[in-house]
Amino acid sequence: MQSMNKSQSLIFILLLCGLYGYSQSNNLTGSPYSLFGLGTESNSGTGRNSGLGNTGISLDSNYGINLYNPAAFATLKENEITFDFGGSVEYTNLIGGDANEQRSNYNFTNISLAFNHNNDYGIGITLKPATNVGYSLIGLENNIEGSDEQFTTNITGTGGINELRLDYARTFFKNFNVGVKASFLFGKIEESESIVTSDSYLEIAESNYYNGAQFGLGLQYQLSEKHNLGFTIDLPTVLKGSKDMVVGKYSNAAYSTLEDTEGENIDNFYLPLKLGFGYSTNFKNLLLTADYSRKFWSDTNQSDAIGDYTDQNIFGLGASYAVDPTSYKYWKRVDFRMGLNYNSGYLKVDDTNIDTYSASLGIGLPIGNRSLVNISYTLGKKGTTESILIQEYVNTINVNISLSDLWFQKRKLN
Repeated sequence: MQSMNKSQSLIFILLLCGLYGYSQSNNLTGSPYSLFGLGTESNSGTGRNSGLGNTGISLDSNYGINLYNPAAFATLKENEITFDFGGSVEYTNLIGGDANEQRSNYNFTNISLAFNHNNDYGIGITLKPATNVGYSLIGLENNIEGSDEQFTTNITGTGGINELRLDYARTFFKNFNVGVKASFLFGKIEESESIVTSDSYLEIAESNYYNGAQFGLGLQYQLSEKHNLGFTIDLPTVLKGSKDMVVGKYSNAAYSTLEDTEGENIDNFYLPLKLGFGYSTNFKNLLLTADYSRKFWSDTNQSDAIGDYTDQNIFGLGASYAVDPTSYKYWKRVDFRMGLNYNSGYLKVDDTNIDTYSASLGIGLPIGNRSLVNISYTLGKKGTTESILIQEYVNTINVNISLSDLWFQKRKLN
């Protein structure tokens, strides 16, 4: 089959949101924009960051593991080991033209383990999703060239890219933290396509595999007791791709394999340079934080049938408040959070950026002296209904549990 051109792809996305209503509960996302590239970017992170508008470049790890800056691992409490894991549930309303469709899906956000050894260094290992894919194009009808007969096409896509990450950080000059991270990115994106005519059924099953390494650096500097700065850089990298494909045909109640290939090389996918800047300040028990990140997608010189790659800008603001984090009274230690975020996106269709606005509320509930349950709710609006595009309203609930305990302690004898 020939590749879909841009207009056909956009029509597919519109039809996706029609009255056919396909269940996406087994997918990791319900966004039709996951058709683009390697899928939609995952906003997974620890629960504190989710409640603060996805900010954290300048924040420490006093409320659990902070994955937004590898330098934050140096601020884990001395000789404390932390296990952080969580998940999210999304409820999405898709709007386009006269169509209106609801979807729900769930995913894990991260599984992380970290510790600080005698304040010499902090180290952590994390597994989390990097991108998510979940789209369906159902009931598309076309005429067979040179004939009045029609054929129906159905396409579904699932999968995504995962990140296995190692962080290491140390403190220099008392107030200056330096961290490095090494990530292995890997995953599979599956697409199933069926073409149905009056007397035959063609089935195409395609699995695309990607893998590669990426490295990053993080810095944090405490200007004073109230003011903190952060900086991150993720270096550009290449994900190598390969493909398995099986093409089969049912005709006259008989099945025949037309093509069966494994390990075929496909175009590599290029991840861009990313720079991030963060600032945070404290007013008594009120924390204010702001982040800005930029990804230089245009430098990758990549193309896609659906749209164009464009440089991506991400702005985040957050605030949190606890009456008295050191109090013995439970509710005085509870951390209340809120945040705002704007993401310009890296997909441009018909000169229109597929951007996202979101607002979040969160809470950190102590468990004992050292552990925490982080809960956040985010309402996001993505895309637009201009032209034949799709607009998404996404309701997301994140729950993360951060369990901490002291290690490497010598027993004291009476």
